[in-house]
Amino acid sequence: MLRILAVASLVALGATAVMAQNAAGIAARKEVLKSFGGAAKEPGAMAKGDAPFDAAKVQASLKTFEDGAIKLKGMFGDDTKTGDTNALPAAFENKADLMAKFDKLAADSKAAAAAIKDEASFKSEWPKVVSNCGGCHKAYRKPN
Repeated sequence: MLRILAVASLVALGATAVMAQNAAGIAARKEVLKSFGGAAKEPGAMAKGDAPFDAAKVQASLKTFEDGAIKLKGMFGDDTKTGDTNALPAAFENKADLMAKFDKLAADSKAAAAAIKDEASFKSEWPKVVSNCGGCHKAYRKPN
């Protein structure tokens, strides 16, 4: 009887550890994705003409997108399929496409950072970067 209790306790402890790891991985992924929303806010206002162009803020935003896209490639492990996630099952079923989208976001962000020298180049390049957002949101994110 004691062996059964010991085994059951170990199984429960292991399951708890896996669930904690799952929650931590999902939380880390959410933080990166939230950083994208924050990074898009000021340049988005600039693109609409609601805020003055600020090259330093634009460059910082682009760096957030590039670095975040690279990080996200390692944040869709099988242990993060379930739990408090907004990722649809399609994100895990079509992982090659999702990873390609992250690569494109990183590349587009890097290219825009090199190309943006003034407000005119910003207005030309910024839409290329933020157009990446919808591709993932539509295919791989639960509707809000």
